Amino acid sequence: MNVKLNFASPFIVGGIKQVSNYIESIDYIPGNVVRAAFARYILNNCFYYDPNEVVIVRGSKRKNWVYFKDKPKCAECRVRALCQKFDRIKFSFFYPEATKVIPSTVMVCKINPQHGFIDRLIQEPKCTKCEGGRGRVEFVSGFLKDGKNYSVIKSFITKTAINRYTGTAKDGALYSVLAVSATYKDKDYEDNVFVGQIQGLTPEELGVIDELRIGKYTSVGFGRCSISVEDEGQDILLDVKKVVQRMEEFDAKYKEYNGIDDANRRYFAIKFVSDAKLNFEQNGIDKYMSTDEYKALWFKALGIDLDVEIEKVYAEVINFRGYDTSKVEDDKREQPIHMVEKGSVIVFKTSLDFGNVVDYFGSIEGFGMDTSDGFGKFDYHFGGVC
Repeated sequence: MNVKLNFASPFIVGGIKQVSNYIESIDYIPGNVVRAAFARYILNNCFYYDPNEVVIVRGSKRKNWVYFKDKPKCAECRVRALCQKFDRIKFSFFYPEATKVIPSTVMVCKINPQHGFIDRLIQEPKCTKCEGGRGRVEFVSGFLKDGKNYSVIKSFITKTAINRYTGTAKDGALYSVLAVSATYKDKDYEDNVFVGQIQGLTPEELGVIDELRIGKYTSVGFGRCSISVEDEGQDILLDVKKVVQRMEEFDAKYKEYNGIDDANRRYFAIKFVSDAKLNFEQNGIDKYMSTDEYKALWFKALGIDLDVEIEKVYAEVINFRGYDTSKVEDDKREQPIHMVEKGSVIVFKTSLDFGNVVDYFGSIEGFGMDTSDGFGKFDYHFGGVC
């Protein structure tokens, strides 16, 4: 079901500390952050919650772990359904309302962004609306709304850390954050709404949550939000014929632009609509690789079992190492992974009919790890900012 997070206060999610006392929030909310907020809510409303309890999960010791205890008071607990279903709930990434992720192949005019977008896969890297028809263009990322590049509104906030023993201001602990404060704002009105999907719960079960706290610094008021379920009406089924038609149109444009004359090969592209945690094998990636070896590395990491080949990859990949606060040991760092950023585009070629391709890709929940937390989600890319 489609869900809205209606924020009553600014939030801070993720981000990298540029210096020791400054952090900027990212402009979207990963599914694992929403899951953590649900876990915190369940534990705070549990009759039997013990912050010192240690449980064994897949051979590791964990604290603050959500599991159904099945004790007498559990029968009357208001969050019983959330607790019982917690490990089966699926969360997507949450994005500003009415926005789309911009593909990494899209470029915009450097002189005048109002000239519109071009797609490097099927168009020349130039702005035809500039004088002479050869204006310079540059790659763009982020979000698109109403056909234009979109950014959330952020607020700069400075706070003083509190000494937990004296209850007074802590010396030398002034810190600043750049928090997401609104997704829309005019003179008299502002809104901070993010939308996504939650699967595995009914609207009634979700309705027991009066307020969530999402992200960092929730104890000092950041990240307060309510949840509302959108009226979806009837389920919208994938129109396979329409998708195949648009794939054929992209194939024709791609071949024409790239000078490909091969009727036995068809080209299509996908776009990651969320970050993806792909398992690139460590052995050998620290040395020079040929293009074919690099494509083979990507293909194996994607885990595709279909007669397709990777043609091109337009991707931003970062090394990421988060924290797991449920760990009991002092070192709460997770294992480092490769994170493919949202908007990344992969072009494939195949001799199969597009109908077979759509059937196969329709059976895939996502690529890589932690797909139940929204990572690795994708959509077809037909060129441009569609």
